[in-house]
Amino acid sequence: DPPTGDWPADTRQASQAAWPAGQQPKSLAAWKVDGKRLSMCWQTEVLSDISNGWPGQCVGLALKQAPSVVKCRNSCHNDPSCPVWQFNPGQTQGGCWQGQGYECESRHGFDKVAFSGGQRIQHGSVRVLKSLRGLEVFNLKSLGTIEGHDEADNIEHCRRLCYSNILCQYWQYGSNGCSVEDPTYKSVQYPLTTTGGASYTSAAARNIVAGEFIQHYCPPRDEQPTSVITGKEERDPLGQDAGWRIVPYIILGTLVLCFFLCVAFCVLDYQKQKEFMSDELGGISRGVGSSPSRGRSRRDAAPLPPLPGAGRSDAGVPLYDWRSEFKMQQEPPLATQHSVMPQQVFSPQSGMLTQPLGTRPCAAWQAAAGGGPPTVLNGLPTNPYGAAPPSPA
Repeated sequence: DPPTGDWPADTRQASQAAWPAGQQPKSLAAWKVDGKRLSMCWQTEVLSDISNGWPGQCVGLALKQAPSVVKCRNSCHNDPSCPVWQFNPGQTQGGCWQGQGYECESRHGFDKVAFSGGQRIQHGSVRVLKSLRGLEVFNLKSLGTIEGHDEADNIEHCRRLCYSNILCQYWQYGSNGCSVEDPTYKSVQYPLTTTGGASYTSAAARNIVAGEFIQHYCPPRDEQPTSVITGKEERDPLGQDAGWRIVPYIILGTLVLCFFLCVAFCVLDYQKQKEFMSDELGGISRGVGSSPSRGRSRRDAAPLPPLPGAGRSDAGVPLYDWRSEFKMQQEPPLATQHSVMPQQVFSPQSGMLTQPLGTRPCAAWQAAAGGGPPTVLNGLPTNPYGAAPPSPA
């Protein structure tokens, strides 16, 4: 709130008592400070812009590490202690300059530079606490006469210099030009009194035609701007690069899609492998082969066609069909082979084939040879001739 009594007064106590809060507001009293660092404010206002005809030939700036005009602008907008930024594209080291920025119209006599961008920025809002017309405040930094079109234009330029500097509480304009508070130059008395910090009676005080004691603050988002803020413009922190904000989401969506495609292909490949292994195991269990009888047992296989002339011999002996051996992969027991194979006996007298043994081979050999019973081992005749083998006639 503005002071209610005479301020500045002759004494410190009187100057403090003039304020409703009981003391004069200090610098940054309404601005949040985190440790020794100024908190960034969501609200900024461009007071002057090279693109709108502002000369922007300021001195008193420092080189910053920002390789492009966009990054130089964004870094200044996000730093409450940055009132001015300029970008020189002709510099190999980046060309970003930031700082308080004085003599922006004349460049203090130096050659002008073709900057590709530059602005004077006000961070937060400004509250006017007291008009300083007719009062000279000591220890302000004199900037001389500003080369404006007229006095009103010069006063506006002087006001913007203080509004853009968050550490500036006092500004005034008179016959000697513009003067603003700069803590890096000199300190203004606190609390301000007329016995050492200001004067109503000096020659300069009589020529002060404009001036203010102000307070910088960052308003809440739901608060309407004050009357001193005009042309408020909401700005995206990314500036011209705001369109690239969607790129990370596109990349993330592509990666998720690729992941699901890989999972789908793996599932399909697993199913195919499973079907293939099932077919292979089924083929092994049914029997390997490509014939129409695959999967059937050997007993169910179609019988072989008879050989030409197969059947029985003229003597009635069943002939052996050798193809039957290829119908089974496992060889039958030896006893079965002997019972199936035809047995032929030669007569001792004629040496001729006489008769098959059939199911009683031992008796046939006894009849032909007249010997004793054959020797049997494991159910098989080891000496079909009995006691003595026959000798051919």
